[in-house]
Amino acid sequence: MYAIRTVGVAALAILALGACQPAAVVDADGVARANLKRPPPRQPGIWETRVVLGDVVQTTLICIDEKVDRKVDWMGAQGTRETCSESSITRQDDNSLRFSSVCDMGARGKVTTSGVARGDFSLRYEAEGTQVTTGADLPVTNGVHAVKVTSVWKGPCPKDWRPGDMSVPGGIQYNAAATGQTAQAGAAARP
Repeated sequence: MYAIRTVGVAALAILALGACQPAAVVDADGVARANLKRPPPRQPGIWETRVVLGDVVQTTLICIDEKVDRKVDWMGAQGTRETCSESSITRQDDNSLRFSSVCDMGARGKVTTSGVARGDFSLRYEAEGTQVTTGADLPVTNGVHAVKVTSVWKGPCPKDWRPGDMSVPGGIQYNAAATGQTAQAGAAARP
């Protein structure tokens, strides 16, 4: 459960990139760039997302449609945009996306995340960065952590999945777009 919670914090922090976005941002290279409102949209269907946070690896599946893509963003867990005091995402000269966010995750601490994402976002993307967590109730989650996310489109959503349905390790399935809905993963077809 600790691994799921830790990786979940990483994914949620990266997800929150849509919040509180100024119109322009001066990147680490000193260049002022337009702050995008969000990354490119993902293709509707089932997405497999692998998050590596230190030694912890978690792979999830999520069914995406246009509405869920706007709400859940690009890391495959429920977004927490309202918890972020800062957030930016800018397109770089090499077409990658540089991102950063500062989010108050309550008991999970203040999480500052920054990194670079690459890919077309319609079939595949990868993000690598650093997450700094302070003030978390679970002390082991505090500190500086490397995070890598790889997400791949696997095809249409299974017929018995609805947009927002998500499967996580341990046989847990829930709807990431509708808070509080959980079910055992065995009830839904696997892609």
